[in-house]
Amino acid sequence: MNAVGSDLGVGCLHVDDRETEFANWEMWLLTNLNNPALDTWVEVGMTAGKLHFSPGQEKGFLWYWADQRPGLPYREAYIKPARTLDRENVTFNWVPNSPNWEIHQDGDLVGVSENNGAWGGQVDNGLEVTTPGARIAAGSINFQYQDTNNVWHPADTELYNDRPDLFSIFTNGRVITAATHKPCNDETVTMPTDNKATPPTPSMLLETATRLAAANGEEHPANIQYVATDRQALTSIDGTRPKSNDPVYLVQMTGNFVGYAASVPRGSKPPKGNVLTATVDANTGQMLSWSILLTPHDLSQFGTAATLR
Repeated sequence: MNAVGSDLGVGCLHVDDRETEFANWEMWLLTNLNNPALDTWVEVGMTAGKLHFSPGQEKGFLWYWADQRPGLPYREAYIKPARTLDRENVTFNWVPNSPNWEIHQDGDLVGVSENNGAWGGQVDNGLEVTTPGARIAAGSINFQYQDTNNVWHPADTELYNDRPDLFSIFTNGRVITAATHKPCNDETVTMPTDNKATPPTPSMLLETATRLAAANGEEHPANIQYVATDRQALTSIDGTRPKSNDPVYLVQMTGNFVGYAASVPRGSKPPKGNVLTATVDANTGQMLSWSILLTPHDLSQFGTAATLR
């Protein structure tokens, strides 16, 4: 398989406590199927609820992508604000003669999952929620794959519902829908506008770091440092393909992290690592991406690092 894609949309994507919970409607691709013990994958979709871990900016509704690669437990990057009742295409494209997969959203190249294995196969469109109180109405159309001769075909679909007490799902072979039994009774909260955005101070970066660490099982992260850089400089480590080269801070810390805040496909285990990083917009304070790693980055390659704690 050379590529796979689907058009995703939601009428509602809601959690009651948007400070601590999230709900996703997404497509994910398992990679390295020739070695399933690796548990590697890439995913893209919409998420609502717990976002950013930037003080005062946790609530939102965004397109995002994430991956887990051999030896690299987890990374997640936000793409752009999402909207209800607005279906957009997402596609994974294998880069020929490489172990890389491109992530396309609404026709744009938004990321590259490098060294993630050429053996991609099992693909799902599905829900991921952290609370039984979620309210969701979601669907996808044009679920299809491209074979090794670059010919597109409709994807065969097989329904799987591990929580029939909460969700109902349906497909007619062309359309896939999923919904909670609880009705949607309010609108999905959109991302805040920049009129309240504040350039982050070192104390704000420290708060962002400690909140993100706590959400991933570490109450006392150590060696918290940051460096001022720009988005293009970080593409080699975060896989993103930003449209602009905005100034950012890369924050890094050590500890024992378990990805309780991570979005992982059905059947995958929470990622674990000794290093946690976050990329924070230097103008707005919003988190743009975060990752769990096994070894730290050399921050000196991006500039002069400063210690937060």
